[in-house]
Amino acid sequence: MSNIISTAPCRFCGQMVQLDSEEKLTKPQAEEQATMLCSCAEAVEYQKEKQRKEKAMKNVSVLFGEDAAPERRAGEGIVNILRAAVEEIYTGGLAKVTLNLRGGVKASISQNSKGEINVERTETKKQKLTE
Repeated sequence: MSNIISTAPCRFCGQMVQLDSEEKLTKPQAEEQATMLCSCAEAVEYQKEKQRKEKAMKNVSVLFGEDAAPERRAGEGIVNILRAAVEEIYTGGLAKVTLNLRGGVKASISQNSKGEINVERTETKKQKLTE
């Protein structure tokens, strides 16, 4: 089976980009791929932003989701909330979100001044003895 050669415009500058794919792409898929390959300033910025988002999603998985050690995994609902928070920070709707989980665990997601998305896990262990 040979690859399909097609062209699509960059979403930002309209430059036509040649695509080489294994299957026929929809118009939005083709435009997305063309934008990810274009070298205009807006496309390069978009590519960086998308990579930041993907890295933040991976970090959520490593700290709380399926890539975490079994005893450190949070429930699926919590992981979904954290992924939704990454999405909202990525699109600009949120600046920071902190979840207080049971067992003294805090999940925090924020964006720094460089535009990087930070995913943080804080665990507080407290011992108290009462007579």
